[in-house]
Amino acid sequence: MVNSKINYKKGQSLVEILIAIALLTLGIGFAAILVFSSQRLLIDRTNATEARILAKEGIDGGIVLVKKNWTAIADGTYGLVQASSTTWQFSGNQDQKDIYTRQITISTISVSERQIKSVVTWSTDPNRQQKVELVTLVTEWEEIANTGGDTGGGGLSGDWQNPRTLGSIDLGPGNSATDLDVKDKIVYMTAQASDSKKPDFFIIDATDGQNPIILSSLDTGPDENSLDVAGNYAYIANNSNNPQLLIIDVSNKNSPFVASTFKLPGVSGSSAVGQSIYYYASKVYIGTKKASGPEFHVVDVSNPLSPASLGSYEVNNDVNAIIIKGNKAYIATPEDNAELMILNVANPAAITSISNFNATGNTEDGKSLWLVVNKLYLGRLGSGGHETHPELYVLDISSSTSPQSLGSLNLDVNINDLLARDYLVFLGTSDSNNEFQIYNISDPANIVFWSSFNFPQVASAIDYENNLVYVAVRSNDALRIITSPP
Repeated sequence: MVNSKINYKKGQSLVEILIAIALLTLGIGFAAILVFSSQRLLIDRTNATEARILAKEGIDGGIVLVKKNWTAIADGTYGLVQASSTTWQFSGNQDQKDIYTRQITISTISVSERQIKSVVTWSTDPNRQQKVELVTLVTEWEEIANTGGDTGGGGLSGDWQNPRTLGSIDLGPGNSATDLDVKDKIVYMTAQASDSKKPDFFIIDATDGQNPIILSSLDTGPDENSLDVAGNYAYIANNSNNPQLLIIDVSNKNSPFVASTFKLPGVSGSSAVGQSIYYYASKVYIGTKKASGPEFHVVDVSNPLSPASLGSYEVNNDVNAIIIKGNKAYIATPEDNAELMILNVANPAAITSISNFNATGNTEDGKSLWLVVNKLYLGRLGSGGHETHPELYVLDISSSTSPQSLGSLNLDVNINDLLARDYLVFLGTSDSNNEFQIYNISDPANIVFWSSFNFPQVASAIDYENNLVYVAVRSNDALRIITSPP
């Protein structure tokens, strides 16, 4: 019995030793795992910090380059390299530093706003891909100031394949809208009235988009064809040959008044009426219908109470739309072989031609324009069944001496006005069932129908602000505010 008892204790000690060894081994394993995990976590944190530095560097370099070369840098994906100790440049479509790959993407949001995205990727092993992404917006503030402070607000959101009417307003019987300009939810509208005693200028408060209200109206005499608002003044292309320019003080939205008028020099004839207008850097660029004398004029409005002529240019046809950018003027005309004219207006006293764009077809019909960086959108009148030709063009004007078509679309309707925002272009047309049309222009070579809307009458003008499209309609129900469902 004694021997048996001693053997049992020896066996129990052996088991205890084995368990202790197993626990010790397991503990060492867990400790090794913890140490390895801590090391991996430390490495990941270090890598992520370095990646963020590279991504931030990409944002900083992109901002400098885009601001310095706003029109020269096209939308796309780039790599970033240091040209010298103090300068950056874009190179290729990505750049590499150690284990990190960086791509900087430039995209246009609006006329004066571009997005810069800097993405840095790396991998610690084949199955662990990592990424850091930074995004910022760059605004061309000087250009906004030159055009009177109109930014257009935020970008598109919601379902624009199913647009809906948010609100509308009636200008009264016999009044049909000709143009509009929207600033901070205040809508300025011009109109043609059936009676000369009726108002033809309106200020509308659309703060509540579902229930816009007319704050004030003004009878200026003749009808008004076009307007552009900058600061406390509305600049009007007047449907008269004397004066063609009206300047309305709108500092008090409830009581606007005509502050000054101006007759364009050197132009005459019953058709020499104000047709189109654009404000830029304390100047007004105004176009008339075909007349005796020059149809394109530059007027100094640095003192709106005392406008003064700076120069003019003979177009020899109607000036249907005007856009100014820097020292260049873009003009839509019905001129044969020159539906788009590009002029050098650096010296208004000696305006010169840079180039023309001849749209396909024999119909002379440049009608509307919209400019976003190096893309110019040209709208035309429909052929009326005489021929088939594109009414919508997307042009590359990075070389102003040789504008090139990036894509076009046959619609067989008049495009009275248009604007592009993000990936969509909005059209105001003469189509009796689809006066308001939307197309996806992400790929200008393959423009895709998005949606449309039926109004009581022709859409004459369009403006945009904060995911709302404001449409002037040639009917009593003259203002339509269109938005997208969430």
